Amino acid sequence: MAEVKRTRKYSSAVRDEQAARTRARILDAASRLFLEQGYARTTMQDIADGAGVARDTVHAVFGGKPRVLTALIDVRLVPDGSVANLTQRPDALAVRDEADQRTQIEVFARFIAGLSTQLRPVFEILRTASAVEPEMAGVFAEMDRFRMKNMQTYAKWIAARGPLRVSTRRAGEIIWALASPDVGRMLCDELGWSQAQHARWLSDTLTRTLLPDQEEPNGRHRRPERPC
Repeated sequence: MAEVKRTRKYSSAVRDEQAARTRARILDAASRLFLEQGYARTTMQDIADGAGVARDTVHAVFGGKPRVLTALIDVRLVPDGSVANLTQRPDALAVRDEADQRTQIEVFARFIAGLSTQLRPVFEILRTASAVEPEMAGVFAEMDRFRMKNMQTYAKWIAARGPLRVSTRRAGEIIWALASPDVGRMLCDELGWSQAQHARWLSDTLTRTLLPDQEEPNGRHRRPERPC
């Protein structure tokens, strides 16, 4: 009986590994096709052919093309699937655990600039698809609400380390706007900024907007220096 149980456990592990590989092939094919020919022109059959699977398999795994696209976003937010939410990633928790507010914002800005580089191509597909397909407009709104919830979490972490110029809720809204993929697209994809320049700008702008002026020994207040 024990041998049968071990065999069943092994078979289950093999099936799980095969399912994960199939899912990854589907996402790789969908990403390539969405970028090459656009969301609207890519069919579920195209994705199935690109992944080397049956069309019914794509439907069984994801349910529909909108959820293929959101799965692409999810895998860029948490590549290894080890946590349920972006704010639980180790590099996000580093923001929570940093004791100094200004360093917190620097850590956050570097994290978001890197994430933006990974996420922007797929997020741009979602944004353009939402303009032409009503169903995708709902998905886009859902993702924006999800992002707002996460930015409110970061705002609470920063507020826990010291005073802010604005309410914690307003701080989350400001972070949501300044750290958006759209801003990253304009600065990096349109203007040619590097990821490091994007991170320095975001850190400086959030520090100036969210935190009180620093007080110098002579009693004067000093604004943060601009990034080089």
